[in-house]
Amino acid sequence: MHPYTVFHLGLIVILVCQYIQSGWADKIPTFPSDKLTIAEGAGFLAFLNPNGGTELRQSSVVAGVPWIHCSVAVNNVQYSLDSDQIHRIGEKTTVERYDTQRCGIRVKNLQKELEAIWTLYGTDLTGQDSTGVLEVTVTSIKFIDELNVTVSGSASSTTINCPDKDGSRYCRIIDADQAVSESCTKTVDLSQPISHFWCHTMFWGAMTERITKINLIVEENDRDVKATVEETEDHIVLSCQYRSTVSLCRALSEADNRQYMLLDGHLFGRYSAYNTKISKGVCSLEIKKPLAPADVGVWRIYQQLNPTDYTGCVFDVKSKRLAKGRQLIRARGSAIKSSKLELTATDIEIFHDPRSSTTTMIELTCAVPYEIEYCYLSGPSAGDYAPERFDRLKSLGICRFMVANITSGVWACGINDLDGAEDHLTYYNVSVYQKPGRTFTEQLTASSGDREKRLLCRTILDLPIDICRFVDPSGEVHGVSSQMKPSPDARYRYYGKGLREGECGLEIVELRDKDFGRWKCMFKVRGREYEIPMDIVEEAMSVGAIIGISVAATIVLGIIGIFAYRKLNRRYTGPTYTVSSSMTNVSTASHQS
Repeated sequence: MHPYTVFHLGLIVILVCQYIQSGWADKIPTFPSDKLTIAEGAGFLAFLNPNGGTELRQSSVVAGVPWIHCSVAVNNVQYSLDSDQIHRIGEKTTVERYDTQRCGIRVKNLQKELEAIWTLYGTDLTGQDSTGVLEVTVTSIKFIDELNVTVSGSASSTTINCPDKDGSRYCRIIDADQAVSESCTKTVDLSQPISHFWCHTMFWGAMTERITKINLIVEENDRDVKATVEETEDHIVLSCQYRSTVSLCRALSEADNRQYMLLDGHLFGRYSAYNTKISKGVCSLEIKKPLAPADVGVWRIYQQLNPTDYTGCVFDVKSKRLAKGRQLIRARGSAIKSSKLELTATDIEIFHDPRSSTTTMIELTCAVPYEIEYCYLSGPSAGDYAPERFDRLKSLGICRFMVANITSGVWACGINDLDGAEDHLTYYNVSVYQKPGRTFTEQLTASSGDREKRLLCRTILDLPIDICRFVDPSGEVHGVSSQMKPSPDARYRYYGKGLREGECGLEIVELRDKDFGRWKCMFKVRGREYEIPMDIVEEAMSVGAIIGISVAATIVLGIIGIFAYRKLNRRYTGPTYTVSSSMTNVSTASHQS
């Protein structure tokens, strides 16, 4: 036979055998799974499991030895499993048959290079071939006894993950309070600077848990900033360095409330955006020398993340430069902070209707020209309040509080820096009203016939008035409005700046007797009606006038009395009586005319 013919026949036989083995063989599941993730250096076992899925013919499960041939193929190399022979694959991995009853494998010390498709081939007593495919993934597990995980404080929560969670068979996470989470991941709130968790992990091929302690560390907010100052012969540069990329920055002068947008290269008069690098988190303002009076005072450079959330740096610019390159930021503990300030209080008017169940939130803000280390708010009752967004606002020298249902009285905001010297105190005199308005003329004293006498009540906080009317002492209602045009002979007309400005007033053209007594200012605000009483009192004689009349009458009566006494004394001198020691009722006097 021709050699080429023999070669072709042999090739056909091989192809046919491979076709029969792959194409005609029944595919059945494997135990424990058709996909396994094994830790490098660990072991695993697997075998064909005809009862776990598609069943073979009945002859495949007869008593005795169901499999007459068994082998495994990995990386295009096939290993026989018909005997107790141990096969070595590479330098460390060994493969042997599962047992004499099942077509399977026992693999020990598995290495990364054997990550592949493992195929089991089995032939039963009837000659039927079966295959089972096993996809093996090998992970290089780094066994860590303790792991530090650092997260940013800008987030409110984070997720912790067990090491090599994707290659593990089972995980559970236990926190410091012994709360167990049956998972390889856990979402935790960032309420503490540091917290601890213990991750218990199991891998294929391992018989014990691997325990890893996870230390969750919350770092400073990634929006924390650093203020720096640079002074040249011609300019002063205020810079705010953020720890992360920033968007649009602003520079605000509190002396006159000027505000500038800072984009690199912008120039406006004596001010320019110098070395502003948004991508690197730097915002700078360059001020040309010599400093103008408006340049002196507090400057704040900040980025506004939203209308109520912003962060940045504060600078206290001085008018006199004592030395070249000296920083503009006030040194901690300097005389500025420790100087005595006048004890003045800012008046704050609050309206809280007792009929409403809504909580009234009031914002109190205090500010200083230096970075804050701590701040607090104290009210008439015991206890302090915690500041809002302190981690972002402290570098701006701002301390903000939100107080629910604030009470009347004096409130104090205390601020200090790292030196711990005397606290800087800001006072607020809070008045809480149960009605949204008050009267400006609680009592009007006048006389009948007086002209253009006015009654006025006004809302606090400039709340607009929906409806305004006055009720006179007799109960008659007088509706008034800035939009109403009274007739020429009307005695009552509107007085004030307008209902939209919160003023409800009444002007009486000419007072009459019926106008004296208790009036009521009735107005409607935010859908509710309120009543404020006021009085018109008839003017009486003044005390001075009464005293003057009394003094004058006394003088006149005194003069008349003296005159009458003198006249009477000239005409009659009166009788003379002598009383002896022995007789008390005997008179020896004589009368002379």
